[in-house]
Order: sequence, then structure tokens, then C-alpha cells
Amino acid sequence: MWKDRYKDTLDFIDSYWDKIILKPKPFLMGSNIISRVAMRPTNKDYHIIEVPYACLVPNDAKYRYIFYWDSYFMFRGVMGTRHEAVIPQMVENFIYIFKKYHIIPNFTHPESLGRSQAPYFTSMIFDAYDVLQRDKSIAAKFRNVFTTKKDWLRSRMAIAKIEYNDVWESPINLDHGNYNHKVPEYNLNRYGDRDVGYGQNAEKESGWDMTSRFYDRCHNFLPIDLNSLLYKYEIDFAKAAEILNDPEEQKYWLKKAEARKERINKLMWNEKEGFFYDYDYVHKKQSEFVSLAGFVPLWAGLATPEQAEKMIKKLNAFKTNYGLAITDKASLPPKIDLSHVPEPLRISLEAVIKPKQWDYPNIWPPTHYMTVIGLLEYGFIDEAKKLMGEYVESNAQAFRKHGALLEKMDGETGDSPPAYWYSSQLGFGWTNAAFYRYVQILDAIEEGVQIYKESQETSKPPHELTILH
Repeated sequence: MWKDRYKDTLDFIDSYWDKIILKPKPFLMGSNIISRVAMRPTNKDYHIIEVPYACLVPNDAKYRYIFYWDSYFMFRGVMGTRHEAVIPQMVENFIYIFKKYHIIPNFTHPESLGRSQAPYFTSMIFDAYDVLQRDKSIAAKFRNVFTTKKDWLRSRMAIAKIEYNDVWESPINLDHGNYNHKVPEYNLNRYGDRDVGYGQNAEKESGWDMTSRFYDRCHNFLPIDLNSLLYKYEIDFAKAAEILNDPEEQKYWLKKAEARKERINKLMWNEKEGFFYDYDYVHKKQSEFVSLAGFVPLWAGLATPEQAEKMIKKLNAFKTNYGLAITDKASLPPKIDLSHVPEPLRISLEAVIKPKQWDYPNIWPPTHYMTVIGLLEYGFIDEAKKLMGEYVESNAQAFRKHGALLEKMDGETGDSPPAYWYSSQLGFGWTNAAFYRYVQILDAIEEGVQIYKESQETSKPPHELTILH
């Protein structure tokens, strides 16, 4: 059993959640006592966005904030465990933040209120709904915020729809206080923020800060991962409508999802390469940069079975001895002799082409995880098992060396990468979560658990998984 082989790492992961699940404490505000989480209690002058419920933060050192997309991946590590009560609490924190600031920011610091991050809110709402459905004792603690679980789902999805419309579907170049994400010419979306035209802030919003993938102009691209995530929003809104017995609403969102899928396939699918790519809407051409973002359509259920068959041939471009690198090495900028370029220009050019932390050879848990789950959803069990096994073994070795897991891993050394614009972190929320979930899935497969809701012989992919994922 995988859980026996890696008991030391799993024990660390279980205990580490106690360090990074922060509990609210009473604070005196005027004449009232309110409940808030103090994420940086040792630094009274440090500004953060406070939240009323228990929260998950990535580690107990540098990153004691809530990060938007980190939270979704950390949920993978606590669902089905003694810690899963934090999932609905985190959703309530995001609701609180959104109602106050009209955005779910990159992280809970005022500095990031002008940008969001890769959107996973509808997926997290369904995670919380599942927890409330299967654990009556947790649901009982939320009686003050809903009358029935379906009422809770309806009201939380209503907030997600506002986020979808006002943040992600907000057209670019309109000075109306929103976030400039929709490119009307293509009816698809980009990363960007209220500082229109700043590629670096858009890249931070993508979560890939920083990467060669966008050539230092992230805001010029329609990213395949972002548009797949918004397709997933539309599918989730349809799913919620079905649960809430609203067929007209369900039909509306399925129609929107299908229209987005058609646009994505038109601009971002490359039949010759058998893979999805970002689209440069400024220069009206498909990017040639190969990254794991191209597998997000599998996770989102957007790809056809025929596309999936072609896509798995791209896995070799990312394989290392320790897992999947975030990008294909061949897509990175070549070495260029810039000695003849005047120094001020040379410094700027070198900054664009130098290696970045979201480039080969680094292995990042969120994109690795989405690729693995996508492979499982399309029936590629053997490929998924191999990748999960490599990830578990390499991260267990890193844990046994460092006494904690790594935020990211160097795919050439199996160890911590060099520092980029901050030192590599230990801990670490999403790494721990992927490790734990992979072990659960691997053991389930070895025990012969039926991981699919329907038979692979009688249904076409994507298949619905029955195991927690």
C-alpha cells in the first residue's frame, strides 16, 4: 500500500495542516467584539485583508495569506480528512472578501486588490457543498448562513456569477471600475487588471509569475488555461441549475459553455500538433510555446476524446525523472549574444529571455495535478499512475532530506530550485495536497475500487470520477 510506504511523509502532511489552518480569534473593535483571523500576528504594522472564518495559507513562513488558486489545490489535501471543515469556511471567507471588495484578489493583501488570480471559485463551492452534504456535524455549524443546503448552493453560486460577469467578463479598455478581462473581438478572456497594459501584473494574475510563456506581455494573450477555467464555470453553473431544478438556467449556461468551447477550438487547438496553445490576439496568431496549460482542457472536460488521444503524445515533452516540468525545454528562448547591444537595452532584453521560475525544469504541483486528473478523466489510467508514482517518490525523497515538502521542484535535480525573485519555500500547501491525494488515488486503483461513475466501455470520455479528487 502506498500509504504504508510513505507513512512518514503522510504523517508530516497531516500535522502540517494544523500549522497552516489558521483559526479566528476575538478582537475588540470599538465597543464590539468580532471574530477575525490574524494571519501575521507577529507584525502589528503589516496590512492584510482580515477574514472571519478559519482559513488555509500555503505555509507557516513567508506565505501566511490566503491565495486564490492555492486554496483550490489545498482543498485536495484536506477533503475527506479531519481537516475538511475548513473547506466551507474558506468559501465563506471568499464570499466575505468579494462582498467587501468586489473581487477575489490574488492574495489577502491590499496590494493585490487590483488583480485576481486563476479562477476556481465554482469548483471550491462544489467542494464545500459536498462536505456539507456528507458531514451533518459540519453542516450544523453553518445554520446561521443557510436554511437548506440547496439554498446555500444557490446563494453562493449567485456570488460566483457576479464574479464571473463583473470580474472575468468585464470588457477591456472600458473605464468603468472593472477588470478588463474580456476581449470583445474574440469573445474570450485574457489576464489583466485595472492597470491596463501592464504585462507583469497580468502575469501575476495568471499565477505563473514569472514565465517565458507570455514573452513578457501576458495581457496580449488569450490563455488556454483561463478560458478552460471559465468554460468550467459555465458547466458548473449549469450543474448547479440542474441540482436546483431550473432547466432554463441549465440550458442557458450549457449554451454559453458550448459557444466558448467552439471559440477555443477555433483559435487555440492545433490539429497538426495535437495540442492546445495560447492565442496572441494582438498579432492574431497562435502561440508556439508548449506548456502544461495545454492540458487544462482535459481537467475542464472541454477536449474531445479524439483530441485527448493526440494530446497525450505531448507528455514526453514535459517528462523528467521526477515529474512533469511546467514547460517544454524546447520552447524556452535560445541563448543570444547581446554583447553588441548598448547596456540599457541589453539589461532589458536579458530580463525577458532569462530563465524564470514557471519555466522548465521546474515541476509545479497545480499544473501537474490538473494534468494527472485530466488523464484519469479521459481514461488514461496507466499514464496517470506512472506520473503520480514519480511525483510521490520524488517528493518523499525531498521531504526526507529537508524535513518538509518543497513549493516546487527542479526536474533536473529532484531538489529545491535556485532562487528566482524569491527564495524557494518549504511547507508546502499545494505540494502536500497533491502528494496526499495521489496516494489515496493510487491505493484506490490498486485495491480495485471503481473510480468511474459509469463503465468506460459504455460511455465516452470525459468520465466522471467517483473518488475524491
